[in-house]
Amino acid sequence: MTVLTVGTDGLAAWPPAAVATVVAALCAAGLTMVVAVVGGCWAVLRWRRDVHREERDRAWTRIVWAIDLVCSDDVGQNEIGRLAFEAACDMQIARGAHVEFVTIVDNLIKTRAGGA
Repeated sequence: MTVLTVGTDGLAAWPPAAVATVVAALCAAGLTMVVAVVGGCWAVLRWRRDVHREERDRAWTRIVWAIDLVCSDDVGQNEIGRLAFEAACDMQIARGAHVEFVTIVDNLIKTRAGGA
């Protein structure tokens, strides 16, 4: 009976099917690790993108709500809208290219308030 040993001398004594099985198992384990790392990175990136989208949507909901109140005919709602929009501008909830839009609307609101 042949004893299966590890090493360069003993490896030659292994049957070819056993060597192929070990190599296949090592390749499968390596591939599984690569897939796990790639999948984990993809999940983290997708989660970050979803969080960013939710924050952006929440910010725009607040901005649009404030603008709707500013455009109201009711003086009380108009004042609440101005204060809410000013607070949104102070908190800098708009990011990236949206800052220009918010700045333009802020200038329009201040011009309308000063002229009215």
